[in-house]
Amino acid sequence: MVLSRKGKEFTAAGETTVVAGTEIKVTTERDTLPISISQLDPGAWVIFELPGFTTAASGTEVSSLDALRKASATSYYKAKDALWVKVVSAAPAAGAGGGGPRGGGFGGPAGSIQVSR
Repeated sequence: MVLSRKGKEFTAAGETTVVAGTEIKVTTERDTLPISISQLDPGAWVIFELPGFTTAASGTEVSSLDALRKASATSYYKAKDALWVKVVSAAPAAGAGGGGPRGGGFGGPAGSIQVSR
C-alpha cells in the first residue's frame, strides 16, 4: 500500500502513524481495506482518498467533497474515480481502557470504516 501526501509517497504495511487533520491518498491493489484511527483526541479526523474504491460499509454519505470536509462524524463521498472517507475520532466506549484524554487510548480504534471496490 502506498500513502501519499503533498507529493511525497511512502510504502506502508500494517499500522502507520499519520497526523490528524490531514488528507492522505491511499493506493492499494486490495479489494477491501479496513481503516481505523486511534490515539487521537475526540473530534480529530483524517481524510483518505481511495482511487478505485466505491463503497463504504458505514458512515454517512455526503453529496460533495466540500460537505465531507465539513462533516463532524465519520462520512464518505463517492467521486467519479475515487471514494473519499473522513474518519472522525470518537471518545472511547465506557470501560474501553485507560486512554486518558486521547480518543483511542488502549481501548482500540477511536474511529474506523471499511471500504471496498
